[in-house]
This record gives sequence, C-alpha cells and structure tokens, in this order.
Amino acid sequence: MGNKSWYGSISVKIGLLAGVAILVFVGTAIYKETIKKNQIQSEIDRLREEADKISRKNSIIQDKIAYFQSKDYMEMEAKDKLNLKSPDEKVIIVKPSMATKEAPAEPSVQVEKPEVKVAVANHIKWWNYFFKY
Repeated sequence: MGNKSWYGSISVKIGLLAGVAILVFVGTAIYKETIKKNQIQSEIDRLREEADKISRKNSIIQDKIAYFQSKDYMEMEAKDKLNLKSPDEKVIIVKPSMATKEAPAEPSVQVEKPEVKVAVANHIKWWNYFFKY
C-alpha cells in the first residue's frame, strides 16, 4: 500500500505541475495577443484620424475648386485682372488727389551728401582704436 500512495502523490504533483505550466503558457499567450490587439487598435485609430484629416482637407479643396469654377469668381477675376466690365455696369475711376480734400503736398526730396573718406594710416587707426574714446 505504501507504493500506491507514493505513486498517487507523485502523479498529483506532476498533474498539478503540468496544470500550472499549461496555465502559465495560456496566460502568456493571452497576454501577447492582448498586446498585439492593443497595438493594432491604436494603429487603426491613428489611421482613422489621418483619414478624417485627409477628408477634411479634401472637403476644403473641393470647396475651393467649386468657388474658383463659379461664375462670380470668374467675373471678379475678369474685372480685376483684365479690366473688363459687364455691359450694364458703369465704372467710376477715383483719382487719389480727388479723394482727399487737400491736394497732396509735394514729396520732399532729400539729397544725401557724399561722404568724404580720408586715407588714414593703419598704425593711426590702431592708436585711435585703443586710446581714443
């Protein structure tokens, strides 16, 4: 009888050890898969944010394209750059001197006098550098 209980306790210990080993193996595998899942989810979130940002930029560009292709924009550019006008439109030109009540003063002209440079010997330049204030 002694041998049977000894074998029984060894088989229980081996079974318990095998169970713990299997549990550690499964736990490690679950942990690794959870980390992979979190990394993939963060990458998906980052890509979704980037897609949203690109979508917003695309929407802005589409709005600009629609505006640049509009009749109002083309008419404004024709008037501005080509100096054109609509047939039923009257153009008034306001000169700057008429816009103010007083005539603008004559622009003052300042004439700069050329600077006369006198040749100074190098040793005098050094003397002045160190001893003149």
